[in-house]
Amino acid sequence: NPFGFSNLQDPIVFPHMDIISHLSDDLLLRILSFVPTKDVVATSLLSKRWECLWTSVSKLGYDDSYHHTGDYKNFSQFVYRSLLSNKAPVPDKLHLKLGPDCPFIDVELWINIALSRRVRELEIDLFSKEESFNLPNSLYTSETLEILTLISCVLVNVPSSVCLPSLKTLKLDRVDYTDNDTLPRLLSGCPNLEVLFVERHVGDETTDSIVVAPSLQRLTMLDTHSGTCGRFVVDVPSLKHLEITDSVAYVDLRRMENMPVLEKACVWITSSGVTQEFLKALTSVHRLSLSLSLSEVMMHPSGLTFNQLVHLDLYTLTEGWWDLLTCMLQDSPKLRFLRLSNNKLTSESKETPIGWRQPSSVPECLLSSLEAFVWIGYNGRQGDREIAIYLLKNTACLKTATFSPHSTDLGEKYQMLKVLASVATISASSQLLFD
Repeated sequence: NPFGFSNLQDPIVFPHMDIISHLSDDLLLRILSFVPTKDVVATSLLSKRWECLWTSVSKLGYDDSYHHTGDYKNFSQFVYRSLLSNKAPVPDKLHLKLGPDCPFIDVELWINIALSRRVRELEIDLFSKEESFNLPNSLYTSETLEILTLISCVLVNVPSSVCLPSLKTLKLDRVDYTDNDTLPRLLSGCPNLEVLFVERHVGDETTDSIVVAPSLQRLTMLDTHSGTCGRFVVDVPSLKHLEITDSVAYVDLRRMENMPVLEKACVWITSSGVTQEFLKALTSVHRLSLSLSLSEVMMHPSGLTFNQLVHLDLYTLTEGWWDLLTCMLQDSPKLRFLRLSNNKLTSESKETPIGWRQPSSVPECLLSSLEAFVWIGYNGRQGDREIAIYLLKNTACLKTATFSPHSTDLGEKYQMLKVLASVATISASSQLLFD
């Protein structure tokens, strides 16, 4: 037998082997960095070796929701003791998730302790019933801070002098700003910023959305509350990934500068104010998801060429999407994948008009590159059929065409399939799929 016992009836006794105790301190500290700080501190009771090991953990996280109501004093003392006892050469992260019982003076002191220790990542998530927490000025001049996340009741009050040379990632999630110049001033002091996330909330009193960041590579802007704002300006020449979701009407037209290295973009704008110049900034993109509320000008954009576009998701939620589809087909000579989508959580898209205007000539992408076509939320109405039949008849390289109807009625789905299956396609090897 593999254990070397001469008599299997004898009791099997294994020598004591504490696997964890044989791990190196570096590996143990790495494991502990994924454990809540309150549990990390508790490991000091395990043995002599563990007694001080916790003081070298480089990631600290405090959540006051774990302490009992009315017992905030013990929580505060625990944070102070563990913060001041930490001996990690360079703290990697401090995460504070605090509720309304936490005095702002404590939050400021804890942040300053971390900054004085040259912390690399700081996440502050606050909930307050009355006012927002005003960040200490020392935060805006940290030489070592690489990742900064601010969530909820935080006031971004940027001083005149901002210098965050190491900051690579900035997340501003439903925070408050002193005025319209706050965000641009903050970004001006982040010369190496690569990732920016900005989500606005209903109570945000600022009116402008201005992002000017030459080094930025990934930008997410979310603003889903309705209303009227002032300016929307995005100037990010190094951008590779873009996501914009908003329903805000801007007094001035939205302006985006050209993005020559843009790889992927998701633009979902349900309000007015999108211009041809706005769309022109996206012409270098490789993958594009697009949902726009279109003006008469935007229904027929001209002079745009999406030379690098290979994957297009077009949402069929607003009137006029069919004309934008025509233009995108004509202006995207290398398009390989096309998906039309109607979000099933919303109301059905408006009827495609009878007499849909076909392109004056078959777009180049249909003749030479389009390989896959998907229509999610296909309704099989006259206008829908006209578009579907045109694509099936004129796409020379098509491999698969997949239709996913809204209707769950088997009879209706069968009739839709019957109509589409009768269409002769240029590509003899293409497959028609019905989901």
